[in-house]
Amino acid sequence: MMAASNSRMKILRTFLITIVGCSVADARIGETAIQFADRYGSPKDTPAAKVMDKNFPLVQGAIHHSYEYQGWKIRAAFLQLDGPAVRMDFQKDRPIAPITDYELQTIASANTPTGMSWQKIVYDNVDSPNKGLAKVSEAVLRGAAGQKMWRRSDGAILWLRSNLIVRLDLPMARDYEKQLKLNKEQKDRASVPSF
Repeated sequence: MMAASNSRMKILRTFLITIVGCSVADARIGETAIQFADRYGSPKDTPAAKVMDKNFPLVQGAIHHSYEYQGWKIRAAFLQLDGPAVRMDFQKDRPIAPITDYELQTIASANTPTGMSWQKIVYDNVDSPNKGLAKVSEAVLRGAAGQKMWRRSDGAILWLRSNLIVRLDLPMARDYEKQLKLNKEQKDRASVPSF
């Protein structure tokens, strides 16, 4: 009886992984907006999504699109209209629905090109102003709160944010943000009058 129950549980788990795999495996970091539209139809750029993109952009100054697919919301940021998605967020459609380990694995697998792999890394928010010991403390606290990170062999980052959002980004998103920050600093310095 116990063996039959375990067998049923394995079959159910395999079925769930397959269903989840079909639902979230299609969106891949680095694909174009046209490829996203082919897969999901037109973006769901509602007024609420536009407010979210303006107030909480995935990448400042990027083109943002939101998609809904089989119980998931997918936000993507593109630096150019015909360019690749450089940052994406996956979130369940239901409020405060945690992302399970097998859903995270499905997203990671779908975003692993042939010949590449993910390696777990210590939590590191590049936007954090903390340095030294404060940065280490932040990593420990965030890790305890469920924030986990992986780096792909090409430098892409996979970030589980409080078990509610999975963020993927390419190195070009971080490079673009560094350049924006540098340009702003140069502009600010140039605006200081000569006293």
